[in-house]
Amino acid sequence: MTDGRRRWARITTASSAFLLLIAVISLWQVSDEFIETYDPEANYLVKLGPGESGTFDIEGSDLLSAVRVSDGGTPDSNLTLFDSDGNEIPGKEPGRMDPDRLGADKTVYSPVRVFKDMGGSYTLQNHGSSDLWLVDDDRSAGKLFENFWIYLFYIGCCVGFPVGIVGVVLAVMVWTDKRKLPDQFVIIEDGSVILGNVQDGDSVVEEPGVAPSPFVGVSSQNVENPQEESAGDSWKSWDEG
Repeated sequence: MTDGRRRWARITTASSAFLLLIAVISLWQVSDEFIETYDPEANYLVKLGPGESGTFDIEGSDLLSAVRVSDGGTPDSNLTLFDSDGNEIPGKEPGRMDPDRLGADKTVYSPVRVFKDMGGSYTLQNHGSSDLWLVDDDRSAGKLFENFWIYLFYIGCCVGFPVGIVGVVLAVMVWTDKRKLPDQFVIIEDGSVILGNVQDGDSVVEEPGVAPSPFVGVSSQNVENPQEESAGDSWKSWDEG
């Protein structure tokens, strides 16, 4: 069992390292395109200065994000979005799945409002004191997934990490097995009880408190065998008889 676990621990650990290496190489290959695709300055539906408003049309998108330049914190949204009927679209606050994005010039943009399942004609108003960008994340993701390196990145990460966890668990189990005491067996030799090691037959320990052999100091060759003696005298009785 231990040998099997050790073998699979090596296999899973090596597989995890290989997959994570593929993920790192893929990320390096796609990093420039990733930054360019998600750069708000290069890919936006609407860009508004302070106090400006603008109208745009969109056929359909799962996710639109309004972003502002980050100064180390999270900027206020300070915007309103209306549909073609004049109804305000409130959107929602960005969550953990809406991270900051890095521009080509190292500028950091933070999402301030996200809108889902959008389609039609809309009017966006910027009430803040800084520039506001509205970007189509759904279109950016579709463009990025045209690169096969992104698939290798996700495969390496999504498969490599779980396989690595399995390898670590198996390695811990193997290490735990090594710390366990080996099984022992009992040998009776010349009336003495000896404890032996299953994994090392040469390692024996005589158990204290056991009475020594009743024939201490007498060689086994000097002890007469009663059966041999009776067999040796049987011919005499036959000859005399």
